[in-house]
Amino acid sequence: MKVSIELGGTFIYQFGREHSLNLKEGSSIEDALEMLGIKERIYIITVRNGNIAKFSDRLKDGDKLVVFPPIGGGN
Repeated sequence: MKVSIELGGTFIYQFGREHSLNLKEGSSIEDALEMLGIKERIYIITVRNGNIAKFSDRLKDGDKLVVFPPIGGGN
């Protein structure tokens, strides 16, 4: 199955902005992150097709995944 992934925040500098992955049926968001080489798990936000998602959620063909670290700053 094919899944598109857009990375944001500091992940762009480490891994690039956009990816298209071919994954096995039944693969999870965790599997996709591992395939990209993203090891961070504590401070990370995943959104699948516009909805907050868990690492254990199973992906489907054509899903769009957005992954980024929390953004903060200011006083």
